[in-house]
Amino acid sequence: MLARKLWLQRIALPTDSMAVRLHYGALTVICAVGAWLRLTALNRQSLWFDEIDVVVRAQQPLTIVFRTFVREGENGPLYNLLLALWVRLAGVSEIAVRFPSAVVGVLTIPLLYVLARSMGGSSAGLYAAGLLAISPYHIWYSQEAKMYALLIFLAVASTLALSQALAQNTRYWWVAYVVVTSLMFYTHVVSVLVFAAHALYGLLSFTRWPGRLRPWSIAALALTLPYLPIALWAMRVVGGEVTTWQPDVSLWQALRISAVKFAVNRADSQLETRAALLYTVLACLGILAFARRRSGSRTWLLLLLWSSVPVVGLWLVSLRQSVFSDRYASTALPALLILVAAALVLLVRSHRLWPAGAVALFLVVSFAWVPVRDVNRASSAEKEDWRSAWADVAARAEKGDGFIVHPGYLITTRDYFVQREPRLAQFRAATIPTFRVGWLDEDLMVHMLATQLQGLQRVWLIQSPDRVPAEDPHGMLEAWLRSTGPPLYEHEFNGVRVSLYRLPPLPP
Repeated sequence: MLARKLWLQRIALPTDSMAVRLHYGALTVICAVGAWLRLTALNRQSLWFDEIDVVVRAQQPLTIVFRTFVREGENGPLYNLLLALWVRLAGVSEIAVRFPSAVVGVLTIPLLYVLARSMGGSSAGLYAAGLLAISPYHIWYSQEAKMYALLIFLAVASTLALSQALAQNTRYWWVAYVVVTSLMFYTHVVSVLVFAAHALYGLLSFTRWPGRLRPWSIAALALTLPYLPIALWAMRVVGGEVTTWQPDVSLWQALRISAVKFAVNRADSQLETRAALLYTVLACLGILAFARRRSGSRTWLLLLLWSSVPVVGLWLVSLRQSVFSDRYASTALPALLILVAAALVLLVRSHRLWPAGAVALFLVVSFAWVPVRDVNRASSAEKEDWRSAWADVAARAEKGDGFIVHPGYLITTRDYFVQREPRLAQFRAATIPTFRVGWLDEDLMVHMLATQLQGLQRVWLIQSPDRVPAEDPHGMLEAWLRSTGPPLYEHEFNGVRVSLYRLPPLPP
């Protein structure tokens, strides 16, 4: 009984029976809202290319999927395997392939509650869970057939395991930390930055954790083994041996992009600026709220490092090879939300500052609702609309037609949608390499197309206008197609353009 009382005091959980019921009732409502926002409307948006590519590869034989654990260039081999097993049971519809991410996204809400409660008390736990439940950014990636929802879940679980291992110093929690962090490594290569934040926290505060240096050192050594295969490829990327698509960013741009994305994901520029500023101010106040507790654990330092190292670390790597993307830094989101939650609790409970706290809480909810309504729950296409594009082609294509998918790597979109539109299978599809290889010219391009499309009268060009400039900077393919005249038909979908041309003469 005494131990339970001390534990309740440590996490500041209300002991009054009515207060406890209200507390967990509020948590239930928060989780229910979060579940509704993530589990519904999973098929409202078409799968975009990255999702399609992952799904098509997940349909390969399991022996090939298992090789992704040791093959260079694989960011998420664990997710690939889990999805491969799942699609064999559930199929490859939008709902089916996005459902695992949605479930993991929902489970992250109570998990973050547990972590935030252990760090800042029951109210901080509720606020953090509520912020995550309505987070437009987290909702977006919880409804995407990619690894980022799982990555965020494992980042929270890893940090929770570490905090419990430090607090209790038991073998169970140290083993849990190694296992969960290893799973995180194999979910995405950039998750090592979460471990880097943990390691920096350990270096800066190990004197406050007597008796923990040895088990922590053993855990760190154990974590190097599962990361080695991934690290070898990561070193090639940093060394510039692997081409990346991300643009160069300054530190200020990296911080601003992350602040905007984590706050509202996408909205009009004024709302983005205001929301990012509000979250930044509240996060700084949250650091002060944790620091003023003067606890031996220095929770504020852990949260500061966790919220900043994934962003700053990516920027530092980008100084040599541009790799920065906000979704690669998404593991920092939970730490930011815990800091914002702590600030809101501090303001709302203050006798003098509670009006400011009420306004801040209202603004946070209002800022989140706008993109949730206009983007996450939108009926219009917000992602690349490959579904409508291929359905349009399937309905209009005639005997003697063929397809050219441009850039060529987008051919996987045809491989996916031919399962939904079986009529597409009767038409030949052609691709060409990227012009970035240096050796491809118009004559060779025409010769390659001749081997794939000989004997056809018309050709459908299905292309991504956003991607073509990087692969065909002079528009050589479309210029050649237009040599017989303007398109017979053309329609632009979100992120995809469909055009029908008379096929120019091809060499024998």
